[in-house]
Amino acid sequence: MNTEQIPSAAIAVVETLESDVKKFADNLPYWAKYLAEKLLASNVVNDADIETAYNFLLDELKLTDEIDKPEIFIAGAGASATAYASDLVFYTLENISGVNALLENQSINFSKHLTVIYGANGTGKSGYTRLLKDVFYSKAKEAILPNVHLESGHKPIDAKFGFLVGATLKSWQYQHKDQPEFKQFSVFDGKSVVGQLENRNEFEFRPGGLSFFGEYTSILSKVEEQLNEAIRKKKTENQFGLWFDEPSEIKTFVENLSYATKAEQLDNYVPYVAADLAERQRLQKEYDELLLASQNKDKEIKNLENLKKQLVENKLAIEKINKLFSMAALQRISELITDYNTKAAFAKAEGIENFKTDKLEQIGSEEWKRFILAANDFALKQQGTHEHIYPNGSDHCLLCHQPLTQEAATLITRYWGFIKSVAEENANKALESLNAAKGFYEQLDVELFPTENTLTNYLSEKYAENLTSWKEQLAAQSKLALEIVKDIAAKTATERKELATDATFHLTIDSTLDEVIKSLADEEQGKKLEELKKEKTFLEHKEKYNLHFDKIKGFVDDLVWVRKAQKANFAKRQVTDTEKNLSAKYFNQKYVDTFNEECEKLNGKFGIEVSHTGSAGKSYRQLRLKGKSPNAILSEGEQKVIAIADFLSEMKLSEINRGIVFDDPVTSLDNDRKKQIAERLAEYAFEKQVIIFTHDIVFFYHVKNFSKKHLATIKDSFIHHSIERDQLFCGKVVANSSPASEGQYKDASKAEQWLAKSKTSSGTERTDYAKFGCSALRSSYEALSIFIVLGGTVQRFDPQIRMGRLKDIKYDKLLVEQIVEKHGEISDLIEGHLPSDEFAVVATPELLAQHIADYKTLKQQIKDL
Repeated sequence: MNTEQIPSAAIAVVETLESDVKKFADNLPYWAKYLAEKLLASNVVNDADIETAYNFLLDELKLTDEIDKPEIFIAGAGASATAYASDLVFYTLENISGVNALLENQSINFSKHLTVIYGANGTGKSGYTRLLKDVFYSKAKEAILPNVHLESGHKPIDAKFGFLVGATLKSWQYQHKDQPEFKQFSVFDGKSVVGQLENRNEFEFRPGGLSFFGEYTSILSKVEEQLNEAIRKKKTENQFGLWFDEPSEIKTFVENLSYATKAEQLDNYVPYVAADLAERQRLQKEYDELLLASQNKDKEIKNLENLKKQLVENKLAIEKINKLFSMAALQRISELITDYNTKAAFAKAEGIENFKTDKLEQIGSEEWKRFILAANDFALKQQGTHEHIYPNGSDHCLLCHQPLTQEAATLITRYWGFIKSVAEENANKALESLNAAKGFYEQLDVELFPTENTLTNYLSEKYAENLTSWKEQLAAQSKLALEIVKDIAAKTATERKELATDATFHLTIDSTLDEVIKSLADEEQGKKLEELKKEKTFLEHKEKYNLHFDKIKGFVDDLVWVRKAQKANFAKRQVTDTEKNLSAKYFNQKYVDTFNEECEKLNGKFGIEVSHTGSAGKSYRQLRLKGKSPNAILSEGEQKVIAIADFLSEMKLSEINRGIVFDDPVTSLDNDRKKQIAERLAEYAFEKQVIIFTHDIVFFYHVKNFSKKHLATIKDSFIHHSIERDQLFCGKVVANSSPASEGQYKDASKAEQWLAKSKTSSGTERTDYAKFGCSALRSSYEALSIFIVLGGTVQRFDPQIRMGRLKDIKYDKLLVEQIVEKHGEISDLIEGHLPSDEFAVVATPELLAQHIADYKTLKQQIKDL
């Protein structure tokens, strides 16, 4: 580059930025300076460079033998930009495969300035934009999916990207998307607007000297990760304590090993010699002899502890029995008996009187009730598979087998009614409660002191009087239980006194047992055993310590290594702060000024404020409106304007960006906003390559019209293509064709092409092709209205009225009415009704052919006016 062509002020800025970066690099430690020199000199730092820097770092940390360190000379900071071409153009995209449901072998050529690819929803635009977002820079990358309509045979993702560098065509396949050319294009996606406004965003494109810091931080992270990986391998868990089963001085020592453990401390327990072995054997023999003598004592303690357990269980059993003979329990029995007697008497008074006769005795007695219940059960079994309920008109007596008279059948039916009566039911429930209580006392077991029992034997020997008293009290409770059972059986409520067995003395016996156990355990014999065990355990552990000494020493060495390694200073905060300061000095204000300019051009002066922060050697910006996120205040259209202004500003300041791609940038916006954005992108295309994918026909026409204003002096500055569906695939590229090519609908040729396809197809394809033909014919009617009836005086989405063409208008009311009528009929065939509708009309080749003929006739009649 000839510096004489550059203003002196610009040269001063670049030199100052380079000198500041060089000053930063010169003050780094040797290993870090080595990496900075590699990055600044060639913009590439390979694995071998990182390994070399890692070894220099180990040398600095005293973790390896000292190595030679040649002198490092830091070059300028602008070398990183040399990998990027200044005259780069994204020229062609072709040979796509394995991308969504895109049709293979499609090709798209792009203008050096402005290209618009138009396609309705579902035609495959998103497949192309997903591919471009994957290979170019984008804040909203999306996964590329296989064709869901194919069960098998999916191909890997591939495409050929052609770039013009000056006059030279340079092509890369998809797998080479890490090449520099791909880094020089960016994609804006309306889906990322919320994140772009709500979150802080990194400056991806900045002057090379500033970009150094982010790349440098990334390289530092690789060295740091290599060191951390080495630390992870050496920083193992201390599990040496598992080798030593009993407590000892040695076990405590190995469990508390650290980087501070000294070599002389490790040597305290080495070596393990023959004298140690002899002493350990002597201690073991003495320990075994004393242990044998003490085993009888241990057995006695175990027996006493078992007695304590039985005593507790016995006390709980007594307390459980006492609850059955408490005043509350006895009163409950009396209440149950009284309740039953009351309900039984009521049931008898309510129902029995209806059955009394001088022919039978004891009507209403318990025997009589049981007889009726048994008869009812037997009657139910007579039903079998019959649907009627006994007795029926043709039934016989269950006893004498004689036919039942009407009077007898009625009496039996009344018996059944009596059984089901409420009063009888209440009496039965009361009886059930009473019988349940009776069961508790009938099953009562008071044999808590069986003869063949260690507790009974112990109490008989030590506490005979207490044992006799407990047995007598339990016998009295057993006798009372029998009396209560008799009361329940006779339904007689008897007032009885509370009766309990006294178990309070159990606590005294339990305390006595504790004292005996304690006295046995505190003997000198036990203390001597503990001393011998401690001495022999120490010698056992000493033997194991010596056996694993190399591992233990290696573990401590690793801890020392890790301690030193953790002192490594990667100075990432210093990198970030330096980058932040230099960004503020050379870049941030430029961005703010450019952003405000873009907002002005897009009519987006909403008072947006820009704040700057730094992290990991990178700069970030945050857009705010009165302290809040813009998407919390601005409308959707205003948000999109701000996001586009932000995107254009960053791309405009980029030293390497050569082109931008937009994916439906005006979705859900009103016409004024579409028009403003269209003009700005057409204007921007004069400076850099602009590619737009859109389904919005209004926006398309605005871009087309503004391209004439801003790019009129440049040959081939505006290219437009269409994307269509093709059966199960989408993304068919129709080159140099779009809504702007309305001339293709000035006759019925497009409709006739679809008619030919429909005639040679079957099933749903036959109908679909006929619909496509109707759609093309509808466009032909619209072109007929624009170019022939109205003589081209007014055209779609064009605010200009061509007054000179008023003389070409051809108007006949009847013919115009026919055009309207035919347009409506064709629209019905396209949009259609559900097939289940009564008057559904489905597009067929025959209908399409008829409509084409009608169109041609009408067109000729209008021309003849």
